[in-house]
Amino acid sequence: MLRIAICDDNKTILLSYKQRIKALFESKQVDIAIFDYTKGSKLIDDCAAVPFDLIFLDIDMPEMTGFEVAEKINEISDDTVIVFITNEEQLVYRSLRYSPFRFIRKTYLVAELKEAINSFLQLYIKRNKTQVFNCINGELIAVNIKDIIYIESNKHKVTVYTQRKKIVTKAKIGELEENLKCFGFIRVHVGYLINMKYIFSIEKTEIILVDQTSIPMSRHRTEQVKTEFHKFIRSEF
Repeated sequence: MLRIAICDDNKTILLSYKQRIKALFESKQVDIAIFDYTKGSKLIDDCAAVPFDLIFLDIDMPEMTGFEVAEKINEISDDTVIVFITNEEQLVYRSLRYSPFRFIRKTYLVAELKEAINSFLQLYIKRNKTQVFNCINGELIAVNIKDIIYIESNKHKVTVYTQRKKIVTKAKIGELEENLKCFGFIRVHVGYLINMKYIFSIEKTEIILVDQTSIPMSRHRTEQVKTEFHKFIRSEF
């Protein structure tokens, strides 16, 4: 079941959003639990206890703006998807610093809300895919794809680095590249496959990951890596 929150200081508008969002998810036969809030501070408290999968945030609220709420939520959970809703279209550029998934204009609510939910469901399915690895000890391990940071091939040994552990597998890096490229992975070197979600910077001959790990990059792959990374960043917005 997906946990969804809606935050708007206007109770009438809040109820209208809730009904529309519920109907759209039901049309997709997706099981959801919707929580509504008129105060951002209460939403933040509940998100800290159990993070939401998706949050719809009005930007213009008196106690805390949607931007202020989003900043706190981003500190709590990297995986919570935030959609801003507003009448003020000029705020779209300011909203980018808070990494929103979508920016919905109230004047185009019906069409843009539907598109946002459809895109979110595609993202959710993509994020929660798993890759099964056949380890060298014969054990089968299923790993959430979003948790894979990078994969290294060295002397016929392929090691998968995740947020929690290392897995040594019998898989071939070329086969993994084919399986994972649609999930934001890119081959930066004959021996390295990286999840672009974890790239901090691209240097001349290396990739720096968010944990400051340095991964070598082949010179002939540099332009392709930069191009694909820019596409990836745009797709995340």
